[in-house]
Amino acid sequence: MFSAMVFFSQSGSFVETPMYNGKGIENMALKHAKTQARRAELLRVAREVLAEKGFEATTISEIVSRAGVAQGTFYLYFPSKISLVLTLATEMQQQIEQALRTSYAEARTLEEMIDRSVESAFHITGQYRDILALVHSGIHWLEAEEAHAHIFTPYHSLIAEAIRRAQGIGAVNPAIDPDVTAVLIVGAIYYSADQCYVYHSSIPPEVYIAEASRFIRQALGVRLPS
Repeated sequence: MFSAMVFFSQSGSFVETPMYNGKGIENMALKHAKTQARRAELLRVAREVLAEKGFEATTISEIVSRAGVAQGTFYLYFPSKISLVLTLATEMQQQIEQALRTSYAEARTLEEMIDRSVESAFHITGQYRDILALVHSGIHWLEAEEAHAHIFTPYHSLIAEAIRRAQGIGAVNPAIDPDVTAVLIVGAIYYSADQCYVYHSSIPPEVYIAEASRFIRQALGVRLPS
């Protein structure tokens, strides 16, 4: 599977370092793919069980039974049930962050960027409404308090930087604090998504999206090109 290269260590002794050949690299790639597939399957099954039974009633035994793996396999990927929920929340966060970056890169105007960003955030939170409910539920987060507190940090930083850039070109109110405003914007979006997808508001998502976009534009003091 591999050959070896011999090096001299600092002490002058021989050190043999494995050099993987093409077959060895292929085997390692296959092993990695299987590992990722098993992890993805555990996450998929866990979402099913959590959606059916809720966090407290969901057991790791039930998850591994449905996934067809040993309980020890679960702990290779997730140290606890809460860590699994955090993984799913991070997955949601990463998709939203990527969508925001795409909106920032492709939008031709600040208004378009806001509209596309809000629409993307709502679309993704709608796909993860079960996880959104868990993140904002009464779960005891003590064992992962720091990780839970930082779930939304990447959004805050990304939005704050976008506000600073817009202030630099005179497109938004120069008096607002980018960091505080970013936190308020994220809070408004997630509160709206909660109302829409978790608490099943009778108001259609399209209305929430349009009003959230309008609210953000007004809060930023977006200045239309003259």
